[in-house]
Amino acid sequence: MSDANSGGVVSESELAELTKLFVRFEGAADPFSADCQNSKCAFYLILREIYIQKVRPKFIDIDFSIFASMTRRMCRDRLSREGPPFPCPQPPSP
Repeated sequence: MSDANSGGVVSESELAELTKLFVRFEGAADPFSADCQNSKCAFYLILREIYIQKVRPKFIDIDFSIFASMTRRMCRDRLSREGPPFPCPQPPSP
């Protein structure tokens, strides 16, 4: 993550890209849509690549599930700072 606790392992541009993908699948109205599934797949492919290349060599004690959880939290935090709390509550259907 690009905050002080992470040592800057994940760049700001990588985190921005991951956040764009994250918002397209987290809390999606249709979790089975092609866009939702493709975004989730792309998110985890990028995340796995970052983990293998940058995280695992520097932080041997952090496994992928912990890294993924931390990254998802960072994406939620970024989205909350950019607008209303994420995910925004959906209005009830008529």
